[in-house]
Amino acid sequence: MPIYIYWGDDDYLIERSINLLRDTVVHPEWQIFNFSRYQFGEDNFRAARNDILTPPMGEGGRLVLLSNLGEFKAIDETKIEQLSRTLVNIPDSNHLLLTSKSKLDNRLKFTKLISQYAQVKEFSLIPAWDTQKLTNRVKEVSRELSISISDEAANLLAVSVGNNTRLLFNELEKLSLVAVDSEVEVYLMKSLVSIATTNTLQLAKAICVKDVSTATQVFTTLLSQNESIVKIVATLTTSFRTWLIVKAMVAEGVLDNYTIATAAGVGNPNRVYYLKQEISAISISRLKQVLYQLLELEILAKLGATESLFTSHIISLCTA
Repeated sequence: MPIYIYWGDDDYLIERSINLLRDTVVHPEWQIFNFSRYQFGEDNFRAARNDILTPPMGEGGRLVLLSNLGEFKAIDETKIEQLSRTLVNIPDSNHLLLTSKSKLDNRLKFTKLISQYAQVKEFSLIPAWDTQKLTNRVKEVSRELSISISDEAANLLAVSVGNNTRLLFNELEKLSLVAVDSEVEVYLMKSLVSIATTNTLQLAKAICVKDVSTATQVFTTLLSQNESIVKIVATLTTSFRTWLIVKAMVAEGVLDNYTIATAAGVGNPNRVYYLKQEISAISISRLKQVLYQLLELEILAKLGATESLFTSHIISLCTA
């Protein structure tokens, strides 16, 4: 009775893992009959229960996917009882996969029930600032794809792709075509990987240090990667709000990193050390000014302003 729960906000990694599980469980010639996926809902809940109790057709096993597991917070007692009966009667040939954007609430009856049977795997995005974890992820994926990569090259790729897992796999698969029986070194990385690939945190740092050239270049690159302007502005706002809180607390004489992290909404207190370094040369008044301008930029983004207008605002943020 294999039951799995995949949760996290790394959509690419979850979808890839779903496909790997499907290819393992379901015979390729019988997928149309033995693989079904549903979004959680009243009718779909009933259909998924019926499917998971039905033996597979032909060869191989059956896989039933029920997405948006977070919606189970609204599940009623009747459905919990139905699910309880279903779980103990699933044929050995059948596999049930449930996915969720967020971690399950252990206080809910549904969670307590499903946790008795399910294997839980987390697929959360690594924070874009955590270079060490990103580098470790590069090495993990490299091993998965049977690619040998040097530490320096792994670090460079981590910085280049950030926490974009889809891009990481794409770049490593590209490297695997030429790095046969040899280790990927920095020179090969630079010749084949788009090192210009970047993330919004790099843009925030460029604005912070008033580097107009880098900021405009990074902003242009983000747009070329089809990054949403609304998302870019939201990330910038979060970064500068965090910096402002940290700066204000340091100015008030608060020394404890845990206290600062709690106030700033930073999950890892160790990150506070790096945040302090990033804002050492920026004033509280400038952080406030940038946040005010970002509010204006958010309004423009939602009104659908032109790309050139946004570029001029990025320059303005650097000179604030």
